[in-house]
Amino acid sequence: MKRVVTVMLFSSVSCSVLAGAYVETREAYNTASDLHEVILRAGYNFDMGAGIMATNAYNVGRWDELKHSYNEIEAWYPLFKPTDRLTFQPGALINDNRSGSGGAVYLDTKYKFTDWFNLTLRYRYNRTNYDTPDFNGNMDKNDTHEFANYWSFKLTDQFTYIFEPHFFQRVNDYHSKNGKDHHWEITNGFRYKVDQHWLPYLELQWLDRWNAYNKEQYRIRLGLRYSF
Repeated sequence: MKRVVTVMLFSSVSCSVLAGAYVETREAYNTASDLHEVILRAGYNFDMGAGIMATNAYNVGRWDELKHSYNEIEAWYPLFKPTDRLTFQPGALINDNRSGSGGAVYLDTKYKFTDWFNLTLRYRYNRTNYDTPDFNGNMDKNDTHEFANYWSFKLTDQFTYIFEPHFFQRVNDYHSKNGKDHHWEITNGFRYKVDQHWLPYLELQWLDRWNAYNKEQYRIRLGLRYSF
């Protein structure tokens, strides 16, 4: 799996001279755990709305280590567009980490209300291909239902604000890090289009309560995308 993702990543970079290709890096800091993570990403967005994206992520601790975190390949396609404003778009991804592999399938329902505001509703099923002990001590798969929505506001030609609440529900007998069978993740995203190439962004996230640290977990993401 790691080899496949690496090949996909460099393939995306090699074809980046074509319109729609991009490369990206992002740093994330988690407040409760006081840990950092860095990703390297490349992708291609087709004119009709389909896309493919490959991600390599690394845990850098408190900037004193470098460990592989996960690899992921994701693709999506606008399957059905009954009007110019409404789109139904399925997608899927595969990933792997130190524990094993997994993946997800999802369906987006997108509606463009105005030129400056659109809303996306998503249902996603997150699947693990390996077993771990549940809270009863039995070996099972820690899968989740994910319900999300994306409120995108284009405030100016350069500046976009995106509000993303995500709700996760455990499928089997597992607890989230808050000790419950469900949790929330809420993101406030700010993107600034400098020109046709450069797009820096900032994401401020609340990841619910993490009982291991006896506090709320917040995450700050700083990223930069270059489009060719």
